[in-house]
Amino acid sequence: MNRYYVLICFLLLIGVQLFGQDQDVQNQAVSSDTIKTQNINTLLVPIVFYSPETNFAFGGGGQMFFKTKKSSSTYLNSSILASAIYTLNKQLILEFQPQIYFNNENYFLDSKFRYKVFPNLFYGIGPNTKESNMEEYNQTEISVSASFLKSLDNNVNFGFVFSFADYNVTDIQDSGILASGTVKGYDGARLVGLGFVFNFDLRDNKFSPLDGGFYQFETNFTSRVLGSTHSFNTYHLDLRRYFKLFPKHILAAQVYSRFTFGDIPFQALSYYGGSDVARGFFKGRYMDEHMYVVQLEYRMPVFKRWELAVFGLTGNVGNDMPNEKLFDSFKSSFGFGPRYFIYKNKRTCLRLDIGINNEGGTGIYFGVNEAF
Repeated sequence: MNRYYVLICFLLLIGVQLFGQDQDVQNQAVSSDTIKTQNINTLLVPIVFYSPETNFAFGGGGQMFFKTKKSSSTYLNSSILASAIYTLNKQLILEFQPQIYFNNENYFLDSKFRYKVFPNLFYGIGPNTKESNMEEYNQTEISVSASFLKSLDNNVNFGFVFSFADYNVTDIQDSGILASGTVKGYDGARLVGLGFVFNFDLRDNKFSPLDGGFYQFETNFTSRVLGSTHSFNTYHLDLRRYFKLFPKHILAAQVYSRFTFGDIPFQALSYYGGSDVARGFFKGRYMDEHMYVVQLEYRMPVFKRWELAVFGLTGNVGNDMPNEKLFDSFKSSFGFGPRYFIYKNKRTCLRLDIGINNEGGTGIYFGVNEAF
C-alpha cells in the first residue's frame, strides 16, 4: 500500500504544479489602508495528503501573501493561512493562521487558531513503551496561540507568548492505560500560559532558506493562577544552520529540544515524531517530559522548480535529564523526498517525505514548506 501512497502524492504534486502556475499572478481584489494592494498574491488549493497520524486527509486551504504599507523588506511577506481538513481516521482540523509584519518589519505577530476533533493512538509514557500498549482515544481541542515580537538590532528579536488550549477527552478504551486514571489529563485539561521568546534570525528566507541560521529560546509558564487545570513550565531550544555548498545545494542542520517541569498532562508532554521534528516516527509513539532531536538534510536542485532532499535524524525522550534513560539509546530515521516551488520567485514549496526509522516503521508526509 505504501507504494500507492507515494504514487498518489506525486500525482498531487504535479496537479498542484499546474494550478500554482495559474495562480502566480498579482491579485488586486483586496483594498485596505494598511495593505499594499499591488503586492497581494493568493494561493487556493485543494488539500490531499497522507501521514501516519491521519491516514489520507482531504480538504481545502487558502493563503494570502501581502506587504503592509510601511513594509521595507524585499523578502519578508505577511501571510494569512486558512484550512479545513477531514481525514479517513475521522479527524477534523480547522486552522486560521495570521503571520503579520508591522512598521517596517520592526514588529511581528505570529498567531494560530485551531479546532480539532482528533481520534488518536496512545502508547503510554516513556522511551521504552511497547507497541502492544497501543490504545485508541478521542479528543476535541480548541486552542489559540500568539507571539508578538519586537525586532532589535542585528537580527535579534524579543517578544511575549500567550497560549490557550482546552482538551476534552470524549472517549477512551475500556481497560486501557488512560482508563486506569493514572495518566494526568486522561479526563481532559485546560491550559493557559504566558512566556517569552528570544531569537537570532539570519535566514535569507523563512520558508526554505538557502543561507544563514536561526537560533531561538522560548519559554511558557502554564499556571492555575491563569485558569489552567495544571501548572508546569516548558522550555524550547531550536538551533538551525544552513550551509550553501554549491549554488542551491544546501546542507541544513537542526538541534531541537523541549523540556517540561511540573504537573504535566499527557497532552502537553514532548511528542516524538511527526512531519517536522522526527519524520519516520508516528507522532506520539514516544512521549515524555523531555525530548531532543538532531537532524541533517541535504537539499539539491534537480529540474526547474523541483528539488530533492535527503535527511537523517536521531534523538530520544526521557523524564530525567541526568539519567541514562534520555541518552542510553537513540531513535533514528532517514529518508528522502521531492520539493516543488509554487512560485517562480518565492521559495514556498510543497514537499513529499518518506521516512524509515530504526525500528522498522515508516512514515509518508505531504505538506507545505520545509520541515525546518
